[in-house]
Amino acid sequence: MDYKMTSQCASGSGQFLENIARYLGVSQEEIGPLSLQGKKPEKVSSICAVLAETDVINMVSRGITTPDILRGVHDSMADRFARLLRSLQFDGAIFVSGGLASDVGLRAALKDALDKRMPAGTASREVVTHPDAIFAGAIGAALHGGFRHRKLQQAAGTRAEAD
Repeated sequence: MDYKMTSQCASGSGQFLENIARYLGVSQEEIGPLSLQGKKPEKVSSICAVLAETDVINMVSRGITTPDILRGVHDSMADRFARLLRSLQFDGAIFVSGGLASDVGLRAALKDALDKRMPAGTASREVVTHPDAIFAGAIGAALHGGFRHRKLQQAAGTRAEAD
């Protein structure tokens, strides 16, 4: 139907979460489930990954729990995504693809962020994914590569006929 992408550090979101996980001493697979356990999420900078990483370092030194830190990170990312999606006029579910699609904590935070921005009385948004969603970028690149290859072959054939 339609889609939105952010041009501000979107490709670094997964790397950012990997860095945070490494700093907190948790695996990537633990990020989402731990985030879901957060009860008092700490606010994290949504402007810049470097500032957010500094926020996380400060939180650890203040004794904030890992689940609350991760939930704060997810909430910050989800709020940014929800602002981006607000410009789309749609009904139905949001499909999440890419490397972060398997992060249950991020998907829950995105659902919460979208629900907060919905007019009163509006049905809750469903945030869905697919087990193969991590491959969306690779599949898209392969399809585009095939398209470009065919175009270049057609152009070469046209030039050969003209000679």
